[in-house]
Amino acid sequence: MKSTLLKVLKVAAYAASYLLIFAAAVFLTMSLLIKGDEVLAPDFKGSTLPQARQEAKRSGVKLKCIAGNFDRHYAPETVIDQFPSPGVKVKEGSFVKVLVTSELVEVIVPDLTGHDLKSVDGMLEKTTLKRRLISYIDSPTAPVDLVISQSVPSGAKVPAGTPVDLLVSKGAADIAFVMPDLIGGDAARVVAFFETHGLRINNITEVPYPGLRPGVVIKQFPAPGYRISRRNLIGIQVSQ
Repeated sequence: MKSTLLKVLKVAAYAASYLLIFAAAVFLTMSLLIKGDEVLAPDFKGSTLPQARQEAKRSGVKLKCIAGNFDRHYAPETVIDQFPSPGVKVKEGSFVKVLVTSELVEVIVPDLTGHDLKSVDGMLEKTTLKRRLISYIDSPTAPVDLVISQSVPSGAKVPAGTPVDLLVSKGAADIAFVMPDLIGGDAARVVAFFETHGLRINNITEVPYPGLRPGVVIKQFPAPGYRISRRNLIGIQVSQ
């Protein structure tokens, strides 16, 4: 009876040992399968999509790309964010999600009308748009260099880098005059005449002229018959 009991206990001990070894082997195998080798998630931010794919291949991870118009300040197909973050341990062969700007980044066109050219250049630079052609037109109401119209309407969504043409005021049109013959005229009346027509005599020189009363025009510039406008310099020489 005693020998039989010992045999049973021996068999049970062997069976328990085998079960423990088997359980340990299964646990180790499952741990290796579940855990695998770990690597650090690379820093993909700021990389182009081709660069990110090359880095992912070198690092032993895979990319899952999510494209969209996330940020107009980045070039198309650029990684702007990722999950997990750079430096986090991930299982080798696992996926890292990256947010990638679309191939076609769109921006909203600002209202450029009513701004001067200097301000418009800054507005276009902020929105990554480009200034292309500038056409000038006379305008009695808009100051010089003020934008009157734009080729792409404000509020429109257009690809980044889209060129915009501008129509710009060059101020009121200059009225052309024909220079009259001022020689022998009274200088005070000549000056008053020019001022009433929006013209200004820039230079008045007095010189001695024997036998002629003071204040008479004896020379003029430009000569009679010459076409002039408000931008022309006009000068007269007057008897002293």
